Amino acid sequence: MTPEVTTAPMSYSNRIFIYLPVGLLLLLVVLYSVYWRVQADTLAARLDAANGGEIVPGIIFTFAEKSVGGYPFRLDTVLSGVTFAHRRMDGETAWRTERLALHAMTYGRPMFLVEADGLQSFARPPLEAGQVPRVIFVTSAQARASVILRDGGLLRFDLDMLRPDGKDASQDADPARTFSAARAQFHLLRRADNTIDVVTRIDGAMLGAGYMPALSGELPLIELKGKLMQAQAFEGLQTRTASVFDATEDWRRSGGALAVENLALNWGPVRTNLTGIIELDDNHNPSGALAGPVDAGGVLGTLLRGMFSGAPDGKILLSLQFKDGDIKVGAGATAPAGAAAPAGSAPAAAAPAIP
Repeated sequence: MTPEVTTAPMSYSNRIFIYLPVGLLLLLVVLYSVYWRVQADTLAARLDAANGGEIVPGIIFTFAEKSVGGYPFRLDTVLSGVTFAHRRMDGETAWRTERLALHAMTYGRPMFLVEADGLQSFARPPLEAGQVPRVIFVTSAQARASVILRDGGLLRFDLDMLRPDGKDASQDADPARTFSAARAQFHLLRRADNTIDVVTRIDGAMLGAGYMPALSGELPLIELKGKLMQAQAFEGLQTRTASVFDATEDWRRSGGALAVENLALNWGPVRTNLTGIIELDDNHNPSGALAGPVDAGGVLGTLLRGMFSGAPDGKILLSLQFKDGDIKVGAGATAPAGAAAPAGSAPAAAAPAIP
């Protein structure tokens, strides 16, 4: 005879240990989902409130459509028909893009990733009253930027563009005024000593014949490293109490300048490293000069378009002079005002500045 086996029913306390963790997990999921939805709805409401208004004094932000997603760990916003515009008496300065995507984590440090897609345009007022506005069209295989904030202000900004391709789209512009690059990068890093580190690098640049490049249409490398001095003048922008124009004017009047520590330039016959100081004039155009040593052979002949032969051996100073919105290329024995003469440069026959 087989003995009868009986099983005692599970007690209520044992069921708690099974269902409680599952219930807590479900509760956390529900609470987090509610938190994400509140964050997404708040972001959407802020975008709607900002649409058509000034995000900082003088800068008008508009978009045509928006969508918010990215659940569960991100907030992904896609805007279409985006415009950032600054309007003044002399005309409009604006950046427009077909699509702009913004990505942010719902936790962790305040870091944002921005992607621009489609055709981008940059509009500027005409150089003189009565002329047409200046417009540039740019497309790229990829355009990404990241922003890191600290204490409500910008700590770091990084921009990376792959295969940008642009042209002068102003009315009646020469169709040969084109430019392109294999890659373009731009980086800013704010320091505690009221300076901002600036690094720009362009690889494989090409200038169309319409720009009449003085040396060559091919620029395999341009890399700039420098510092923006007196960066505290831009605090009004970060607190949204000053317009871009006013902040730039405050920076200019407080002695702000871009100290170029090194501009590596590989352009036609030129292989050089330039240094100097660039400031802004009363019209906020770059003003100053950069200079660096180059091999004399070939450079003078190129600058003088064949009018000079038998260029001397050794080094001469190549200069880039910024004045009244123009850049002039020159070569000579001494550095122009505003550019420090590099050590080791030898005197040579002077050449006129070539626009």
